[in-house]
Amino acid sequence: MSDKVASDRENPLAIGVDIGATAVKAAIVGVNGDLLESYRAPSPRSASALHDFVHSILKSAKQPIQGIGIGCKGIIDAASSLVKSLPGDLYFLEGQLLSNLIDAGDLPVCAENDARTALVAEVLWGAARGRRNVVMLTLGTGVGGAVLVDGVILRGTGGSAGHIGHVTVNPRGGLCICGNYGCLETYFSSRAIESDYFAHLHRAAPAKLSVGSTGQPPDTEAIFRAAADGDESARCVLDRAFEYLAPAIVSFMHTFDPEIFILGGNIAAAGPQLLTPIQDKIQGRTKVLLGREVPIVFQKAVGYGGVAGAAGLIFLHKGLLSI
Repeated sequence: MSDKVASDRENPLAIGVDIGATAVKAAIVGVNGDLLESYRAPSPRSASALHDFVHSILKSAKQPIQGIGIGCKGIIDAASSLVKSLPGDLYFLEGQLLSNLIDAGDLPVCAENDARTALVAEVLWGAARGRRNVVMLTLGTGVGGAVLVDGVILRGTGGSAGHIGHVTVNPRGGLCICGNYGCLETYFSSRAIESDYFAHLHRAAPAKLSVGSTGQPPDTEAIFRAAADGDESARCVLDRAFEYLAPAIVSFMHTFDPEIFILGGNIAAAGPQLLTPIQDKIQGRTKVLLGREVPIVFQKAVGYGGVAGAAGLIFLHKGLLSI
């Protein structure tokens, strides 16, 4: 057996792809979760653009690839890779079989909702390793969620189980991208926080940030920084958003009784500034029913967690790893 063949067997590789609303990220990932090469591009606006992006990575691979895993927003049928529902900017993928779209020949193509791939990464290599009951909430452009119950990731009858970003936190709230009203996503996503801050600017409320040169509102990262710097509008926006996040997490803990609760996504980069305002409230509201304190932890695989988890779909499919 050649050294190259032995190396391929000892450290199998897969390509992981995470299709987001603003960017598509990918990496060549080892079976131990290491990202060997990473890639990023603006979110594709056509099926052919996604195909070309993935194939450019496949061609650049210096070693054999076991398969291609894809994490994508929306309702994904993991058994077939069918994108069943995908409102928003990536609507052109709706109704597509991602395995056919990628057309990788003999290589298997696995697909799953992006929050679930993020949870897969945490279960295989991160904060949820060795756990059997976990809830993960991804706070980014939207709000995603995934749930592990007794060692099984929930999918439900049609693939929508675990979309906890779309639970109603205000029955009189605004219309959400999903068609529901008052979803958590309409209060604690980047879009919600940024639009609320923009409303403060529009009312000429005291604020330290301003609209960008092309009319875009300040981003969530800047709003968190401004709040820490004493910006009254930023503090008002975040305080109001926290009022919805904390009771939502309490409800998720009561529903699923997890060992740990994971916060992921871009907003989780705020760290203690995100966790401190809600931690005591959550513990106080759950200690009677749960009888213990559920640790709230941050996603270990930050930034490219969904990418690593997408590659993990291939390792699971091949039987190289297990949950």
